[in-house]
Amino acid sequence: MSSPSPRRLILFGAFDRHNFGDLLLGHCAAAACSGREPIFAGLATRDLRAWGGHAVRPLAEIIAAHGAEPAELVHVGGEILTTTAWEAAVMLQTPQAAQRVIARLDRDPVTRRAWAAGCLGTPRQLPYVFGLPDLPAGWSSRFVAAGGVAIAGLPAAAVDELRAALGRAEAVSVRDRRTQAALAGIGVQASLVQDPAAQTPTLFGDPIAARLAGEGFARLRRRQPRWLALQLAAAWGDDATLALVAQAAVAEARARDAGIVLFCAGRAPWHDDPAVLERLLSHIRRLAPELAAARFASDELFDLCALLAGSCFYLGTSLHGWIVATSFGVPARCLVDKAGDKAAAYIDTWPGPAGSGWMARAAMPGSPLEQALQQGAAG
Repeated sequence: MSSPSPRRLILFGAFDRHNFGDLLLGHCAAAACSGREPIFAGLATRDLRAWGGHAVRPLAEIIAAHGAEPAELVHVGGEILTTTAWEAAVMLQTPQAAQRVIARLDRDPVTRRAWAAGCLGTPRQLPYVFGLPDLPAGWSSRFVAAGGVAIAGLPAAAVDELRAALGRAEAVSVRDRRTQAALAGIGVQASLVQDPAAQTPTLFGDPIAARLAGEGFARLRRRQPRWLALQLAAAWGDDATLALVAQAAVAEARARDAGIVLFCAGRAPWHDDPAVLERLLSHIRRLAPELAAARFASDELFDLCALLAGSCFYLGTSLHGWIVATSFGVPARCLVDKAGDKAAAYIDTWPGPAGSGWMARAAMPGSPLEQALQQGAAG
């Protein structure tokens, strides 16, 4: 007697846009379900394969096509528990279109909600959170290593969506204690697990090693045998902050006798901007003309993994940059806006190797706060 066919596997997450962590999490989720062919679902049709991602279809389209079949919907990590419809819709635009819609609607919350609902095809306030009773009969839902440090700031209707979807899921796991406590506060129990990207060396070590052994990285090593990997979100792009980041990067590079390689961890809106990196590079060259410093040419997922794995230090705002670097034993410092941000919450839960951690923007070396602390200590 033949065994019944397994349920269709649908991986649902924010890998419908170019962001280092989300693209990597899609691969991690597929690897965790070895032997099964998943469908990659998001909020829009996108083909990210040229950047190492996946061909992604809208979840609504997949439900229409496969709603009559038994299926397992896996919500794939990242900060999906608090990504609002407005944020999701903007991040699915081109950078130019995102600038236009932000300028037009940022101060008009009513029109903004209507625009996001029309763009995404759903009125849900948290579009990456989906569960019973909104799924077809015969479907199950589970959440894996999700993040949501800003749950306390959600409006009541969004909290109701979250509670309903998670409360009827087969399993819920989160990646940091802050999210776990926030869910407990709304009556949802969740287990605590490490972000799947922490398994990058185990899951993808061979292809990453092959890239490091290739001619592209051979050319990089001829120019700078050791390098510090440096990344910065566009939101950190004011000149005062760039000067502080440049000082911190130069100090680390000099201490490690290394050059500096700057890279983009995400090209979607509200992520990174090559123009900001070019301005940061100018600050570094003025500050330390003797150091080898350059932009990394590739935005491809596993090229970025190789860059981090081969570095001697990582400095940046990308949580998954920190996770991947430390998974290879590379010391790393994650820059955050304040304590309690998603990166700080994760690193407080899962500390990395010696010399790693997070640093708030206001406490960076050379900042007014850091200078005041030093003066206070001297006094």
